[in-house]
Amino acid sequence: MLQHCQILAINFAEYASTIVKGIGFGITLSFVAGPAMFALIQTSLTNGFKAGVHLALGISLSDIFMVFLTLFGISSLMDNPQSKIVLSVVGGVVMVVFGVFTYMRKTIKKDPAITSAVELQKKPFYLPYIGKGFLFNIANPSVWVYWLIPVGIASSFPEREQSYLFMVSLLVTILSFDILKCAISYKLKTILTPKILHIINQVVGVILIGVGIYFIVSEFLPKEIVEMF
Repeated sequence: MLQHCQILAINFAEYASTIVKGIGFGITLSFVAGPAMFALIQTSLTNGFKAGVHLALGISLSDIFMVFLTLFGISSLMDNPQSKIVLSVVGGVVMVVFGVFTYMRKTIKKDPAITSAVELQKKPFYLPYIGKGFLFNIANPSVWVYWLIPVGIASSFPEREQSYLFMVSLLVTILSFDILKCAISYKLKTILTPKILHIINQVVGVILIGVGIYFIVSEFLPKEIVEMF
């Protein structure tokens, strides 16, 4: 009986340690500044908290999708030069399109009373943001490489259950922090003028366009030049 309790205690400690590692790694990845983070902030500022959360859900779904593909070894396509070029060019084009749309988006100051009345008559439709988040994240070639690291760590655990716990705790942590970013951004919206919001849209748009162009051009430039950036 005592031996059985000791085994349970050891297993619990190992699983708890795995969860903590997943949370810690998830927090670290949550602070990596990338196109998805800028998109979350811009969407929450421009379209509200719920829109940002739905975008975050789309990003999270694409993360889960890529984790499964990585676990099944399909991510090895990234080692194929031709596949990598296609993914980079397509991903770059998607980034540029989103960037142009974001840059050209205009923020108009709305009368709160009128906005409230309209919202009572027409319920906002947020589902497209899930699709946008999914497509936006999965089109980023660097995200595919980025997921190889945590999946590699998960694969190093001796038991499959630990690998699953690590990945689940990591994914939940990233989603939680993305929602937190949406909440903070939405709170800032109340103190920002339409002009500042418009400038933010333009800045985020330029960043996305720049990242997209980099993805496209980097596959055709000499490796020495690409490594400089």
